[in-house]
Amino acid sequence: MSSFWDHLQMSQHKNRIQKLELKFQLLGWALFILSASFFGAASIRAGDVLSLLGSLFFLFACFVFLIPLGIRIL
Repeated sequence: MSSFWDHLQMSQHKNRIQKLELKFQLLGWALFILSASFFGAASIRAGDVLSLLGSLFFLFACFVFLIPLGIRIL
């Protein structure tokens, strides 16, 4: 019987860890998106088209990397 309770506790612990990992991943990607936005704003202010393109590609890549996380949530 203790094996069942041990398994249940381990399963609950694993679920908590997975939720925490997901929160940190989402926070990390949100910070990357914020960073890309500031990079883009700075490049617009400086009139640097190449940097603006780089920031837009980086921003797009951030959203692409968010797709698997969105699928995991749903």
